[in-house]
Amino acid sequence: MSDNVHVYAGLYAGLPQALMAVVTICTAAVVGLVLLHRPDRAAAAWSTAFALGLLGTYMWVAAIELELPAVRALASGLLLCAEPLIWLGVRLFAGRRATWPAAVMFVALVPIMLALTVDSDVFPIFFRVCFAGAGVFAGLIAFDLVRLKGVPRDILLPLMLSSGGFVLVAALNLVWTISFPQTSGEEQVAVLRDMNVIGTMVTTVTATLTIVLLVRMQPAAKAARSAAPDAAIRERVDRVRAHQEPAWSLLDVRLDDVRDLRESSGASDFARLLTRFRSRVVAALPPTADIAVVDDSRLLVLIPGSDEAVTHHLRTLLERVSAMDRRESTTAIRISASVGWATMLDARFDYDKLLELAAQRAESAGELGGDRWGRPRRDAVTIADGETSNR
Repeated sequence: MSDNVHVYAGLYAGLPQALMAVVTICTAAVVGLVLLHRPDRAAAAWSTAFALGLLGTYMWVAAIELELPAVRALASGLLLCAEPLIWLGVRLFAGRRATWPAAVMFVALVPIMLALTVDSDVFPIFFRVCFAGAGVFAGLIAFDLVRLKGVPRDILLPLMLSSGGFVLVAALNLVWTISFPQTSGEEQVAVLRDMNVIGTMVTTVTATLTIVLLVRMQPAAKAARSAAPDAAIRERVDRVRAHQEPAWSLLDVRLDDVRDLRESSGASDFARLLTRFRSRVVAALPPTADIAVVDDSRLLVLIPGSDEAVTHHLRTLLERVSAMDRRESTTAIRISASVGWATMLDARFDYDKLLELAAQRAESAGELGGDRWGRPRRDAVTIADGETSNR
Protein backbone atom coordinates (compact mmCIF):
# COMPACT_ATOMS: atom_id res chain seq x y z
CA MET A 1 0.00 0.00 0.00
CA SER A 2 2.80 2.39 0.94
CA ASP A 3 4.63 1.62 -2.31
CA ASN A 4 1.51 2.45 -4.32
CA VAL A 5 1.16 5.77 -2.51
CA HIS A 6 4.79 6.64 -3.21
CA VAL A 7 4.43 5.70 -6.88
CA TYR A 8 1.27 7.83 -7.24
CA ALA A 9 2.93 10.75 -5.46
CA GLY A 10 5.95 10.48 -7.71
CA LEU A 11 3.80 10.49 -10.84
CA TYR A 12 1.76 13.46 -9.63
CA ALA A 13 4.93 15.31 -8.66
CA GLY A 14 6.20 14.96 -12.22
CA LEU A 15 2.97 16.15 -13.85
CA PRO A 16 3.62 19.92 -13.55
CA GLN A 17 7.09 19.58 -15.04
CA ALA A 18 5.78 17.44 -17.89
CA LEU A 19 2.99 19.93 -18.57
CA MET A 20 5.44 22.84 -18.63
CA ALA A 21 7.75 21.01 -21.03
CA VAL A 22 4.95 19.98 -23.42
CA VAL A 23 3.29 23.40 -23.53
CA THR A 24 6.62 25.23 -23.91
CA ILE A 25 7.77 23.06 -26.82
CA CYS A 26 4.39 23.25 -28.57
CA THR A 27 4.16 27.03 -28.16
CA ALA A 28 7.64 27.44 -29.64
CA ALA A 29 6.64 25.19 -32.55
CA VAL A 30 3.47 27.16 -33.32
CA VAL A 31 5.17 30.55 -33.10
CA GLY A 32 8.22 29.47 -35.08
CA LEU A 33 6.60 27.22 -37.69
CA VAL A 34 3.23 28.95 -38.09
CA LEU A 35 3.29 32.62 -37.06
CA LEU A 36 6.72 33.42 -38.53
CA HIS A 37 6.01 31.35 -41.63
CA ARG A 38 2.56 32.82 -42.25
CA PRO A 39 1.94 36.00 -40.21
CA ASP A 40 -1.79 36.43 -40.78
CA ARG A 41 -4.81 36.76 -38.47
CA ALA A 42 -5.36 33.01 -38.13
CA ALA A 43 -1.74 32.44 -37.09
CA ALA A 44 -1.99 35.36 -34.65
CA ALA A 45 -5.10 33.86 -33.02
CA TRP A 46 -3.48 30.44 -32.72
CA SER A 47 -0.24 31.89 -31.32
CA THR A 48 -2.20 33.92 -28.77
CA ALA A 49 -4.01 30.76 -27.66
CA PHE A 50 -0.71 28.97 -27.09
CA ALA A 51 0.86 32.00 -25.41
CA LEU A 52 -2.03 32.22 -22.93
CA GLY A 53 -1.79 28.47 -22.37
CA LEU A 54 1.94 28.82 -21.66
CA LEU A 55 1.31 31.67 -19.21
CA GLY A 56 -1.50 29.75 -17.53
CA THR A 57 0.67 26.63 -17.19
CA TYR A 58 3.52 28.45 -15.47
CA MET A 59 1.08 30.31 -13.20
CA TRP A 60 -0.69 27.04 -12.34
CA VAL A 61 2.59 25.35 -11.36
CA ALA A 62 3.66 28.38 -9.30
CA ALA A 63 0.27 28.55 -7.57
CA ILE A 64 0.52 24.88 -6.53
CA GLU A 65 4.03 25.32 -5.17
CA LEU A 66 3.19 28.54 -3.29
CA GLU A 67 -0.38 27.50 -2.36
CA LEU A 68 -2.09 30.54 -3.91
CA PRO A 69 -5.76 29.68 -4.64
CA ALA A 70 -6.54 32.92 -6.51
CA VAL A 71 -3.56 32.50 -8.83
CA ARG A 72 -4.49 28.87 -9.44
CA ALA A 73 -8.04 29.91 -10.36
CA LEU A 74 -6.68 32.58 -12.71
CA ALA A 75 -4.36 30.03 -14.31
CA SER A 76 -7.21 27.57 -14.78
CA GLY A 77 -9.17 30.30 -16.56
CA LEU A 78 -6.23 31.02 -18.87
CA LEU A 79 -6.00 27.33 -19.76
CA LEU A 80 -9.68 27.33 -20.72
CA CYS A 81 -9.12 30.34 -22.99
CA ALA A 82 -7.26 28.25 -25.56
CA GLU A 83 -10.48 26.77 -26.97
CA PRO A 84 -12.18 30.01 -28.17
CA LEU A 85 -8.94 31.33 -29.67
CA ILE A 86 -8.19 28.09 -31.53
CA TRP A 87 -11.76 28.15 -32.88
CA LEU A 88 -11.30 31.77 -33.98
CA GLY A 89 -8.10 30.80 -35.81
CA VAL A 90 -9.85 27.94 -37.60
CA ARG A 91 -12.59 30.28 -38.85
CA LEU A 92 -10.06 32.87 -40.02
CA PHE A 93 -8.02 30.19 -41.78
CA ALA A 94 -11.15 28.93 -43.55
CA GLY A 95 -12.02 32.44 -44.73
CA ARG A 96 -15.26 32.53 -42.78
CA ARG A 97 -16.54 35.53 -40.90
CA ALA A 98 -14.74 35.80 -37.56
CA THR A 99 -16.99 36.00 -34.52
CA TRP A 100 -14.64 38.11 -32.41
CA PRO A 101 -16.97 39.22 -29.56
CA ALA A 102 -17.70 35.73 -28.22
CA ALA A 103 -14.04 34.69 -28.10
CA VAL A 104 -12.79 38.03 -26.75
CA MET A 105 -15.43 38.20 -24.01
CA PHE A 106 -14.62 34.65 -22.87
CA VAL A 107 -10.88 35.38 -22.76
CA ALA A 108 -11.34 38.72 -21.00
CA LEU A 109 -13.91 37.68 -18.39
CA VAL A 110 -13.38 34.04 -17.43
CA PRO A 111 -9.86 34.19 -15.85
CA ILE A 112 -10.62 37.39 -13.92
CA MET A 113 -14.01 36.22 -12.67
CA LEU A 114 -12.56 32.88 -11.53
CA ALA A 115 -9.83 34.66 -9.59
CA LEU A 116 -12.30 37.08 -7.97
CA THR A 117 -14.80 34.40 -6.92
CA VAL A 118 -12.36 31.74 -5.72
CA ASP A 119 -13.23 32.29 -2.03
CA SER A 120 -16.98 32.58 -2.53
CA ASP A 121 -19.72 29.94 -2.48
CA VAL A 122 -20.50 30.51 -6.17
CA PHE A 123 -17.02 29.51 -7.35
CA PRO A 124 -17.81 25.77 -7.90
CA ILE A 125 -20.89 26.65 -9.96
CA PHE A 126 -19.09 29.37 -11.90
CA PHE A 127 -16.14 27.10 -12.67
CA ARG A 128 -18.46 24.39 -14.01
CA VAL A 129 -20.22 26.98 -16.19
CA CYS A 130 -16.88 28.20 -17.57
CA PHE A 131 -15.77 24.63 -18.24
CA ALA A 132 -19.03 23.96 -20.09
CA GLY A 133 -18.51 27.18 -22.09
CA ALA A 134 -15.05 26.00 -23.15
CA GLY A 135 -16.69 22.72 -24.17
CA VAL A 136 -19.04 24.65 -26.46
CA PHE A 137 -16.06 26.27 -28.18
CA ALA A 138 -14.41 22.85 -28.50
CA GLY A 139 -17.53 21.61 -30.26
CA LEU A 140 -17.38 24.60 -32.61
CA ILE A 141 -13.76 23.74 -33.41
CA ALA A 142 -14.75 20.21 -34.43
CA PHE A 143 -17.72 21.53 -36.43
CA ASP A 144 -15.66 24.07 -38.39
CA LEU A 145 -12.90 21.52 -39.02
CA VAL A 146 -15.47 19.14 -40.52
CA ARG A 147 -16.63 21.94 -42.83
CA LEU A 148 -13.07 22.76 -43.92
CA LYS A 149 -12.78 21.79 -47.58
CA GLY A 150 -9.75 20.87 -49.62
CA VAL A 151 -7.77 19.59 -46.61
CA PRO A 152 -6.94 15.88 -46.03
CA ARG A 153 -8.92 14.50 -43.09
CA ASP A 154 -5.87 12.87 -41.51
CA ILE A 155 -4.42 16.34 -40.87
CA LEU A 156 -7.58 17.52 -39.12
CA LEU A 157 -8.24 14.30 -37.20
CA PRO A 158 -6.00 14.93 -34.13
CA LEU A 159 -7.62 18.24 -33.21
CA MET A 160 -11.09 16.97 -34.14
CA LEU A 161 -10.74 14.00 -31.78
CA SER A 162 -9.37 16.04 -28.87
CA SER A 163 -12.11 18.65 -29.32
CA GLY A 164 -14.72 15.92 -29.39
CA GLY A 165 -13.24 14.49 -26.19
CA PHE A 166 -13.45 17.90 -24.51
CA VAL A 167 -17.12 18.16 -25.48
CA LEU A 168 -17.75 14.70 -24.03
CA VAL A 169 -16.09 15.57 -20.71
CA ALA A 170 -18.04 18.84 -20.49
CA ALA A 171 -21.29 17.00 -21.20
CA LEU A 172 -20.51 14.32 -18.60
CA ASN A 173 -19.77 17.09 -16.10
CA LEU A 174 -23.26 18.52 -16.61
CA VAL A 175 -24.84 15.07 -16.30
CA TRP A 176 -22.83 14.40 -13.15
CA THR A 177 -23.86 17.73 -11.62
CA ILE A 178 -27.53 17.03 -12.28
CA SER A 179 -27.50 13.34 -11.37
CA PHE A 180 -25.41 13.59 -8.18
CA PRO A 181 -26.28 16.90 -6.53
CA GLN A 182 -25.17 15.52 -3.16
CA THR A 183 -21.54 15.56 -4.32
CA SER A 184 -19.83 18.66 -2.96
CA GLY A 185 -18.92 21.43 -5.35
CA GLU A 186 -15.29 21.36 -4.21
CA GLU A 187 -14.97 17.68 -5.15
CA GLN A 188 -16.40 18.31 -8.61
CA VAL A 189 -14.13 21.32 -9.15
CA ALA A 190 -11.11 19.25 -8.09
CA VAL A 191 -11.96 16.61 -10.68
CA LEU A 192 -12.54 19.24 -13.38
CA ARG A 193 -9.22 20.90 -12.56
CA ASP A 194 -7.42 17.60 -13.07
CA MET A 195 -9.30 17.06 -16.34
CA ASN A 196 -8.45 20.62 -17.38
CA VAL A 197 -4.74 19.98 -16.90
CA ILE A 198 -4.82 16.65 -18.73
CA GLY A 199 -6.98 18.20 -21.45
CA THR A 200 -4.48 21.03 -21.82
CA MET A 201 -1.69 18.57 -22.56
CA VAL A 202 -3.80 16.60 -25.05
CA THR A 203 -5.22 19.69 -26.79
CA THR A 204 -1.81 21.35 -26.95
CA VAL A 205 -0.21 18.39 -28.70
CA THR A 206 -3.08 17.67 -31.08
CA ALA A 207 -3.62 21.34 -31.93
CA THR A 208 0.10 21.74 -32.65
CA LEU A 209 0.06 18.75 -35.02
CA THR A 210 -3.02 19.94 -36.90
CA ILE A 211 -2.11 23.62 -37.08
CA VAL A 212 1.52 23.11 -38.13
CA LEU A 213 0.59 20.56 -40.82
CA LEU A 214 -2.31 22.72 -41.97
CA VAL A 215 -0.06 25.70 -42.57
CA ARG A 216 3.23 24.13 -43.57
CA MET A 217 1.72 21.77 -46.16
CA GLN A 218 0.59 24.76 -48.18
CA PRO A 219 2.94 25.75 -50.99
CA ALA A 220 4.80 28.97 -50.31
CA ALA A 221 3.01 30.86 -53.07
CA LYS A 222 -0.35 29.69 -51.84
CA ALA A 223 0.45 30.70 -48.27
CA ALA A 224 1.43 34.15 -49.45
CA ARG A 225 -1.81 34.44 -51.38
CA SER A 226 -4.03 33.28 -48.55
CA ALA A 227 -2.52 35.75 -46.08
CA ALA A 228 -4.65 38.42 -47.77
CA PRO A 229 -6.19 36.91 -50.91
CA ASP A 230 -9.00 39.44 -51.06
CA ALA A 231 -7.05 42.61 -50.25
CA ALA A 232 -7.73 44.14 -53.68
CA ILE A 233 -11.43 43.29 -53.48
CA ARG A 234 -11.71 44.72 -49.97
CA GLU A 235 -10.05 47.91 -51.18
CA ARG A 236 -12.44 48.14 -54.14
CA VAL A 237 -15.45 47.68 -51.82
CA ASP A 238 -14.18 50.56 -49.69
CA ARG A 239 -14.11 52.79 -52.77
CA VAL A 240 -17.55 51.60 -53.88
CA ARG A 241 -18.94 52.37 -50.43
CA ALA A 242 -17.39 55.84 -50.49
CA HIS A 243 -19.17 56.60 -53.79
CA GLN A 244 -22.36 54.67 -52.83
CA GLU A 245 -22.42 52.68 -56.09
CA PRO A 246 -24.91 49.80 -55.61
CA ALA A 247 -24.39 48.05 -58.96
CA TRP A 248 -21.64 45.73 -57.73
CA SER A 249 -21.83 42.08 -56.69
CA LEU A 250 -19.52 39.59 -54.99
CA LEU A 251 -19.35 36.05 -56.40
CA ASP A 252 -17.94 33.14 -54.39
CA VAL A 253 -17.00 30.55 -57.05
CA ARG A 254 -16.25 27.01 -55.85
CA LEU A 255 -15.43 23.80 -57.70
CA ASP A 256 -17.88 21.04 -56.72
CA ASP A 257 -16.84 17.64 -55.34
CA VAL A 258 -13.19 18.55 -54.86
CA ARG A 259 -12.44 15.56 -52.65
CA ASP A 260 -13.98 13.07 -55.07
CA LEU A 261 -12.15 14.64 -58.00
CA ARG A 262 -8.85 14.44 -56.15
CA GLU A 263 -9.36 10.78 -55.27
CA SER A 264 -10.41 9.77 -58.77
CA SER A 265 -7.56 11.62 -60.51
CA GLY A 266 -3.82 11.35 -60.28
CA ALA A 267 -1.91 14.18 -58.65
CA SER A 268 -0.78 15.68 -61.96
CA ASP A 269 -4.24 15.31 -63.57
CA PHE A 270 -5.89 16.95 -60.58
CA ALA A 271 -3.44 19.85 -60.67
CA ARG A 272 -4.13 20.39 -64.39
CA LEU A 273 -7.89 20.22 -63.70
CA LEU A 274 -7.60 22.97 -61.08
CA THR A 275 -5.55 25.12 -63.44
CA ARG A 276 -8.15 24.72 -66.20
CA PHE A 277 -10.94 25.48 -63.74
CA ARG A 278 -9.38 28.79 -62.71
CA SER A 279 -8.62 29.70 -66.32
CA ARG A 280 -12.20 29.05 -67.45
CA VAL A 281 -13.65 31.06 -64.57
CA VAL A 282 -11.41 34.03 -65.37
CA ALA A 283 -12.19 33.78 -69.09
CA ALA A 284 -15.94 33.91 -68.42
CA LEU A 285 -15.72 37.20 -66.51
CA PRO A 286 -15.50 40.76 -67.83
CA PRO A 287 -12.15 42.59 -67.65
CA THR A 288 -13.61 45.04 -65.14
CA ALA A 289 -14.03 42.29 -62.50
CA ASP A 290 -11.62 41.99 -59.57
CA ILE A 291 -10.60 38.36 -58.95
CA ALA A 292 -8.93 36.87 -55.86
CA VAL A 293 -7.80 33.23 -55.63
CA VAL A 294 -8.66 32.03 -52.12
CA ASP A 295 -7.40 28.51 -52.79
CA ASP A 296 -6.95 26.23 -55.78
CA SER A 297 -10.66 25.44 -56.02
CA ARG A 298 -12.23 28.72 -54.86
CA LEU A 299 -12.21 32.27 -56.24
CA LEU A 300 -13.79 35.52 -55.11
CA VAL A 301 -15.01 37.87 -57.82
CA LEU A 302 -16.20 41.46 -57.43
CA ILE A 303 -18.13 42.29 -60.57
CA PRO A 304 -19.97 45.44 -61.70
CA GLY A 305 -23.30 45.48 -63.52
CA SER A 306 -27.01 44.95 -63.19
CA ASP A 307 -28.62 41.67 -62.14
CA GLU A 308 -29.21 40.82 -65.80
CA ALA A 309 -25.55 41.39 -66.68
CA VAL A 310 -24.30 39.32 -63.73
CA THR A 311 -26.75 36.53 -64.61
CA HIS A 312 -25.36 36.45 -68.15
CA HIS A 313 -21.79 36.08 -66.88
CA LEU A 314 -22.86 33.39 -64.41
CA ARG A 315 -24.49 31.32 -67.12
CA THR A 316 -21.38 31.60 -69.26
CA LEU A 317 -19.16 30.69 -66.30
CA LEU A 318 -21.11 27.55 -65.37
CA GLU A 319 -21.33 26.45 -69.00
CA ARG A 320 -17.57 26.79 -69.49
CA VAL A 321 -16.79 24.86 -66.31
CA SER A 322 -19.24 22.09 -67.25
CA ALA A 323 -17.69 21.90 -70.73
CA MET A 324 -14.49 20.58 -69.07
CA ASP A 325 -16.47 17.46 -68.24
CA ARG A 326 -17.01 16.68 -71.91
CA ARG A 327 -13.78 17.81 -73.52
CA GLU A 328 -10.83 17.83 -71.15
CA SER A 329 -11.58 15.77 -68.06
CA THR A 330 -9.88 12.44 -67.39
CA THR A 331 -12.28 11.57 -64.55
CA ALA A 332 -15.74 10.05 -64.75
CA ILE A 333 -17.08 12.48 -62.13
CA ARG A 334 -19.19 15.35 -63.41
CA ILE A 335 -17.31 18.64 -63.19
CA SER A 336 -19.31 21.66 -62.11
CA ALA A 337 -19.16 24.76 -59.94
CA SER A 338 -21.30 26.38 -57.27
CA VAL A 339 -21.47 30.15 -56.99
CA GLY A 340 -22.65 32.35 -54.15
CA TRP A 341 -23.95 35.75 -55.30
CA ALA A 342 -24.35 38.73 -52.95
CA THR A 343 -25.00 42.33 -53.93
CA MET A 344 -23.85 45.55 -52.30
CA LEU A 345 -27.40 46.36 -51.28
CA ASP A 346 -27.74 42.92 -49.64
CA ALA A 347 -24.79 43.68 -47.37
CA ARG A 348 -25.32 47.46 -47.11
CA PHE A 349 -21.77 48.01 -48.38
CA ASP A 350 -20.27 45.97 -45.49
CA TYR A 351 -17.49 43.78 -46.89
CA ASP A 352 -17.55 41.16 -44.12
CA LYS A 353 -21.31 40.78 -44.49
CA LEU A 354 -20.93 40.62 -48.26
CA LEU A 355 -18.37 37.84 -47.92
CA GLU A 356 -20.53 35.93 -45.43
CA LEU A 357 -23.64 36.11 -47.64
CA ALA A 358 -21.75 34.96 -50.73
CA ALA A 359 -20.16 32.07 -48.81
CA GLN A 360 -23.50 30.94 -47.37
CA ARG A 361 -25.14 30.97 -50.79
CA ALA A 362 -22.24 29.10 -52.37
CA GLU A 363 -22.53 26.40 -49.69
CA SER A 364 -26.31 26.22 -50.24
CA ALA A 365 -25.81 25.84 -53.99
CA GLY A 366 -23.29 23.05 -53.41
CA GLU A 367 -25.61 21.23 -51.01
CA LEU A 368 -28.33 21.25 -53.67
CA GLY A 369 -26.08 19.40 -56.11
CA GLY A 370 -23.90 22.12 -57.59
CA ASP A 371 -23.86 23.53 -61.12
CA ARG A 372 -25.93 26.49 -59.93
CA TRP A 373 -25.68 29.81 -58.16
CA GLY A 374 -27.24 31.26 -55.02
CA ARG A 375 -29.26 34.35 -55.94
CA PRO A 376 -29.20 37.70 -54.10
CA ARG A 377 -32.60 37.10 -52.60
CA ARG A 378 -33.44 35.39 -49.38
CA ASP A 379 -33.21 31.59 -49.31
CA ALA A 380 -33.37 31.16 -53.07
CA VAL A 381 -31.02 29.17 -55.29
CA THR A 382 -31.09 29.39 -59.07
CA ILE A 383 -29.98 26.51 -61.25
CA ALA A 384 -28.08 27.20 -64.42
CA ASP A 385 -31.09 26.58 -66.65
CA GLY A 386 -33.15 29.23 -64.84
CA GLU A 387 -35.21 27.08 -62.46
CA THR A 388 -35.60 28.32 -58.91
CA SER A 389 -35.97 26.21 -55.78
CA ASN A 390 -36.57 27.57 -52.29
CA ARG A 391 -34.93 25.93 -49.33
